[in-house]
Amino acid sequence: MAEITLEYIEELADQLSLEDLQKLIDRLKNRLRKSTEDDTSVQCQPLDLYGMWRGRFPDDIDLDAALHEIRHEWEKEWPEVFGR
Repeated sequence: MAEITLEYIEELADQLSLEDLQKLIDRLKNRLRKSTEDDTSVQCQPLDLYGMWRGRFPDDIDLDAALHEIRHEWEKEWPEVFGR
């Protein structure tokens, strides 16, 4: 028997009507959902965002000051709005 590849499956799926394609997608979603529910080893752990961004910015950055500058920089460009 020939090896079934993802590309072959996609070629077959291209031949389906939109209705049948939607049915296939729904069935695959249900199969995937069931298999992940049955697999107790699958753990959905939240990402440690602090760890992901560690080392990307200087440690001494004043985040509040940087955000204030970003949020209020446009006010300097439009002094007529604020009567300055």
